[in-house]
Amino acid sequence: MKVEIPETCGNAPRHQIITDVITAVHNNDVSVLEQWFSEDIQWEIIGRTTLVGVDSVREWILAMPTTDTLQFFSVLTHGKEGSTDGQSYDQQQSVTHFSHVLKFASAGKAAKIKEIRSYFV
Repeated sequence: MKVEIPETCGNAPRHQIITDVITAVHNNDVSVLEQWFSEDIQWEIIGRTTLVGVDSVREWILAMPTTDTLQFFSVLTHGKEGSTDGQSYDQQQSVTHFSHVLKFASAGKAAKIKEIRSYFV
């Protein structure tokens, strides 16, 4: 999978975590997600479903279609929260736009993600 990240990303420690996590989502890499997700994570995928717990997230991720290219437009962080938006392309070059808002358990660098709200268009 090809991943494009804006050059300005990386000046805050959570930028890398957020890009790694969202890249893992699009790459069906549950091992990275299990490292950063709290056991009782709640992930609301607007208009589709709400996943509760790391097991339901794992199931959903493994069922996702393969992403060919992932482009991040922005990655923003502040305190316990962060967000990113961009677009992904599948192998037929069909585009999906995304926005994710992530909430960490605390502002600490090693805090796990406890909530995500995602939009896919």
